[in-house]
Amino acid sequence: MSLLSAEEQRQRERWGWIAVIHLESGGPWVPARDAARMSGVSTANLRRWARRGVVSVIHDPGHHRHYYLDEMRLITQLAEARGEPPGLTMLTDHLAAVLAPIHDSA
Repeated sequence: MSLLSAEEQRQRERWGWIAVIHLESGGPWVPARDAARMSGVSTANLRRWARRGVVSVIHDPGHHRHYYLDEMRLITQLAEARGEPPGLTMLTDHLAAVLAPIHDSA
């Protein structure tokens, strides 16, 4: 049973968790090339991660992807702290640890 409404689930699938929260904030969002350079993750991997809802992405009117700046910084910080290249497992482990207390209290 999902804790999300059908509309919330559609938004999460389309935008990612953080994007749903921060979309109205106006940013800061960075273009895909800058996000890849900043995080050490290829643009192809960022696209895959966004499709899985692990990182947030929005599309501008020209359909160019923009990623949430603070998430790109977090990826870099996690990789540096672990002494390993950024990866999906690293990020999903971190998200699970952060979201577990929130999910458990719901």
